[in-house]
Amino acid sequence: MRDRIGPFLTQDLELLYQPLVDARSHAVIGAEALLRLRGPAGTLLGPEAVLESLATPEDRTALDWWVLAKACREAQAWPHLRIGVNICAESVTRPGFTVGTLDAVTAAGLAPQCLAIEVIETAIIVDFERARENFAALRAAGIRVAIDDFGTGYSSLSYLAKLPIDTIKIDKSFIDAIDEAPSVAIIQATTAMARALGIAVTAEGVETAEQAQTLRAFGCHCLQGYYFSRPVSVKAFTAMLDKPPWQAGS
Repeated sequence: MRDRIGPFLTQDLELLYQPLVDARSHAVIGAEALLRLRGPAGTLLGPEAVLESLATPEDRTALDWWVLAKACREAQAWPHLRIGVNICAESVTRPGFTVGTLDAVTAAGLAPQCLAIEVIETAIIVDFERARENFAALRAAGIRVAIDDFGTGYSSLSYLAKLPIDTIKIDKSFIDAIDEAPSVAIIQATTAMARALGIAVTAEGVETAEQAQTLRAFGCHCLQGYYFSRPVSVKAFTAMLDKPPWQAGS
């Protein structure tokens, strides 16, 4: 493992995990790995603090591989869960991406079924055909593919029909406006189409019990957001699995 990416020491980089829960039972079924930079006095900074300081595509690709390898190693502690890892456009549309991903999974001793590759929707437009080929190869190996921030790009509906994907993650902006008729219509229509195509639907940015109940009624399969948990350390996430705090009264 390299000890530096761009201007950053990898020892200052950390992954936190935000749980993904079943919309009906609220049981933890997975998590999303989220990059953080340890700043002065131990403060944790978001991924923007890292990405904005990486000057070259090579540095951004190196960061993706570092995050993927670290997430695969840490996910060994949770063999019954699937861990989602965000990958940038420069990486996911390269010819060697599938082989590199499988190498990382094998090196960590992780079952491919325990990994999900998450790609921001707008990034795929850069090379749609390469993304389609790589997604198909990943899925054939048992790795799931998710489209993150779904609904914010230019070709959302074509992705549902043309890309080999397992999950769409509805962008938080629609959940924030769930009391407004346009957002309700978009969430319901998106969920209905995805379910008809056999694609799972995750709602991101869930912050209240009312939102969770509504999204379940709309047909979302999974939920993620601060209502359940903020992103937490490996240790805290492991402890959470025994008794999720949102189920304390159950």
